[in-house]
Amino acid sequence: MAPSFTLFGLTLYPYTLLMIAGVGLTVGMFTGLTVHRHKGCGEENSFVIEALLIALAAALPAAMLLDALFKWVERGEFVFGGATFYGGLLFALLLFWAILRFKRRTVPVRDRFSDLAPCIPAGHALGRVGCFLGGCCYGKPTDCIFGVTFPAGSLPYEHYGGAVKIHPTQLYEAAFLALLALFLWRFGKKNSFPLYLILYGVFRFFIEFLRDDDRGMLLPVLSPAQYLSILLVLLGAALLLCSRLQRRKTK
Repeated sequence: MAPSFTLFGLTLYPYTLLMIAGVGLTVGMFTGLTVHRHKGCGEENSFVIEALLIALAAALPAAMLLDALFKWVERGEFVFGGATFYGGLLFALLLFWAILRFKRRTVPVRDRFSDLAPCIPAGHALGRVGCFLGGCCYGKPTDCIFGVTFPAGSLPYEHYGGAVKIHPTQLYEAAFLALLALFLWRFGKKNSFPLYLILYGVFRFFIEFLRDDDRGMLLPVLSPAQYLSILLVLLGAALLLCSRLQRRKTK
């Protein structure tokens, strides 16, 4: 864990730096794929990249708002201070889709989302490494060989009242996201976006059982992220079904 360090007299926070780097990687990777896959659509490509930048800029306040709503339902207090990835993701995707619908397109919206699909987990993986260095999104106690102990002053240390060996759920997720990004970039093709929704939704549903940080409460039994994971899986399955039906109709 490295919550902060000093460089040239400035205090820097790896969590924040890696979040920024994750956004930069997402945009840079999407720009590269867009230019490579849709040559000859220069003006439209520029519009799509700008649309992504707008959507990502709106993602953080949306993530903070959804986190505050979850905790308001649980505690009755509407307080900003955290952020939930799903809140930012869903709002950014919806806004990105809405912006694309305003302009006449040579490239279908589905293909634009296919380009975006491997970029999201690539940037998200860096963000999760930032979570590990910042000490948030931590796991439950464990005796397994992958367990880590966070130092005094960290969120896990304060939560457990001392140094306890816990699951590095942030690193589990970062590793999965990196592999998912590689898989979608190499093999996803036209179905990469629904595959992203399904595969990440399934993984996130189960990794939530190993997490022990405060994420608020929406409904009993499962965490808010698990209910949203189910929604993502159903949405991805619906998109795959629609794509298959459309191909049959075309034939």
